[in-house]
Amino acid sequence: MGRQPTARQKVIDASRHIVMERGAGALTYDELTQVSGVTRGGITYHFPTKASLLRALVEQDLEQWQTIEEELCPAQCSADAELIAFIRAHTNEEPERRRFVGGMLSAVTHDPPILDPVRAHENERLENVEWTDQNLKCELLRMAAMGLFWADVFGCPQMDPGLRRQLVEKLEELAVEWSETGSDKES
Repeated sequence: MGRQPTARQKVIDASRHIVMERGAGALTYDELTQVSGVTRGGITYHFPTKASLLRALVEQDLEQWQTIEEELCPAQCSADAELIAFIRAHTNEEPERRRFVGGMLSAVTHDPPILDPVRAHENERLENVEWTDQNLKCELLRMAAMGLFWADVFGCPQMDPGLRRQLVEKLEELAVEWSETGSDKES
């Protein structure tokens, strides 16, 4: 039998549920005590402010994204495999992830430091990149995959599923072609 979740994890799980269902604006200590079963004192012990709780949600979500990328990575360990995993993680149709991100939008708009863990992760990823033509192309594919993710979050544009699938396939094809283990030709 598995271990019971800690009070901290219960609060995070309940917060994620509330954010997905009603948005970050509905996340209050009173609501959290009801949904999590943790006392207000227990909640404030782990998360003295709503911002600290929202930051913890972002950190957990970032970890989940990284796990999804690892799971979706093709068997070979190469630059194109990592890029394909990123594309797949961002274009994988997961309604829960879209609802969570959508629920967080107003909070991060009003308090941008909530996204500091994401900024730190991306700054670390980019800090030693040499911006060759090849690396610029790979970054372009990452941005395109993120664009598809945000199009899904906002439902704009509403895209024919067949067209969407073709776009994702093209991104993956280009990832192989443009990454360092793909073809050596520069387009």
